[in-house]
Amino acid sequence: MVEAGAYPIVDCDIHPMAKRTEDFFPYLDSKWRRHFELRGARTYSRAKDRYNHPADTQRLEAYKGDGSPAGSDPAMTIEQHLDPFGISVAFLLPQQPYGVTAWGDIDAATAFVAATNDFFVDHWVGHDARYSTAITVSPHDPRAAAAEIRRHAGTPGVIGVQLLIMDRMLGDAWYDPIYEAASEAGLPIAVHQSGNEGCFTFSQLPAGGVPRSYGERHVVLTQVGAANIADLIVNGTFERFPGLKVVMVEWGFSWLASLSNRLDLFWLQDPDAAPRITRLPSEIIREHVTFTTQPLDEVETQRELDALFAMQGLSDILLFSSDYPHYDTDDPEFILRNKIPEDLRARVCYENAVGVFGNEIFRSPVAV
Repeated sequence: MVEAGAYPIVDCDIHPMAKRTEDFFPYLDSKWRRHFELRGARTYSRAKDRYNHPADTQRLEAYKGDGSPAGSDPAMTIEQHLDPFGISVAFLLPQQPYGVTAWGDIDAATAFVAATNDFFVDHWVGHDARYSTAITVSPHDPRAAAAEIRRHAGTPGVIGVQLLIMDRMLGDAWYDPIYEAASEAGLPIAVHQSGNEGCFTFSQLPAGGVPRSYGERHVVLTQVGAANIADLIVNGTFERFPGLKVVMVEWGFSWLASLSNRLDLFWLQDPDAAPRITRLPSEIIREHVTFTTQPLDEVETQRELDALFAMQGLSDILLFSSDYPHYDTDDPEFILRNKIPEDLRARVCYENAVGVFGNEIFRSPVAV
């Protein structure tokens, strides 16, 4: 049983919001402020529109009642989520920049994500020491993204880089300037679904092409996560950047054992087919990649649950995440008490997070 306060809990997937897109405008220079005031900014993908899916996927209790989006009040998030569950670190992955992956104006995308970064550092990270954030970078211009990383290197509370993916796989050398800057800054790359996957020209497709429905898309997105891990490994990304860490958020992990085994077999049988790597892919994954718990596969028996966590090395690469404030938010107390094996709980709660982000994630005193 996980008692309150038994371990510090690092929640590696919380989505903050600004109340209005206009809240980002003060962080833009005069040129870009005029641009967005005249033209507006579509801050979400059209995945839900494409599939005629209901627009609202947030928890109803996360709405304040003043017309603002769910999860847009840092004090309310503390009251609803951090305090009741004893969250010591809330790793913020802002979603309002996600829509830029479908923008055609590359410079506008760069300016907009920079403004969102400054906003969340000021209004969330500055609100409470338990909040830490990933700065978001646009994939359209990797050199500008690298400059944005270097601009925030050393900023208190900035502990990661949220890289939005588009049609290029993560092992593509296109992203190397981003990986280089992140490695220099000691910031892991966080990869979260942007909502564009499987929908647009500049998005990655699951096997079989564009899914027919939002539900189908949601189910097969694990393919995109698995394919990107394989691409990172086979194309030698971690050979080029040996200090790079990647956090795969909300892609699942039950497929990882099969993927690792297949990659190992492929490399052992024909290492010349992957000349950029020099050791077992499974070893590279365990050293450089971590995965979050949410969404956990829904299983019916204890035997199935045990099998879910039976993969060798999983205890070193699994991080807790809740996905607050979405409708499928995982209750930390329930998940840690009833789903995570007792011998993994300390690792999942905070130890693995410290290994990825460093001890500096604890900006307020915690009992360890």
